[in-house]
Amino acid sequence: MDRRDFLRMAGAGLGVTLLALTGCGPQGLSAAMAKQECFANQTKIRDMFDLFYADSGEYPPIGIVVEKLGVKCPSGGVYRFDAKTVTVSCSVHGHG
Repeated sequence: MDRRDFLRMAGAGLGVTLLALTGCGPQGLSAAMAKQECFANQTKIRDMFDLFYADSGEYPPIGIVVEKLGVKCPSGGVYRFDAKTVTVSCSVHGHG
């Protein structure tokens, strides 16, 4: 590897590092955006629960609904469903 190749690689690595540190790229979701996405997921989950209930008169396990929809909390929270209050919540963001 000559000096120019080394400098190109170092420059590319530095650029990627700077983008990551400034919040650019896929991991750069702000806290407000993560909360908004989580609440949108909760709405999708609740809608699916309503459909299941309309068809069968029962609520399915939350894991089945989350898996079918392919949703997850962007902050790593866990979704829960309370059949008594018919609400979906997140262990990180609460409920929207």
